[in-house]
Amino acid sequence: MSNLLALIDDYKDRHGNPSDSSIARAIGTAPQTISSWRRRGLKEPPDRDLLRNLASFLKVDYETVVLRAALIDAGWIDDSPKPTTARSDAG
Repeated sequence: MSNLLALIDDYKDRHGNPSDSSIARAIGTAPQTISSWRRRGLKEPPDRDLLRNLASFLKVDYETVVLRAALIDAGWIDDSPKPTTARSDAG
């Protein structure tokens, strides 16, 4: 599941499972937007204003929505663990 949808679904779980359509309208976008994210994922990060509205609605930091969700989901940031390098004790 996408990180952005995980934030939305967490909100839904905590607030009586409002519909994706009602959330979409509350953040100023068409109901099809969240439905599209669920079906197709994110190819590009959503518009900045939409992400700001979503962060405000979810009561989550904007940086969390952008960096930890939208950019990772769109493949702009790699969230895989970074390999650790062995330190040499010689020296």
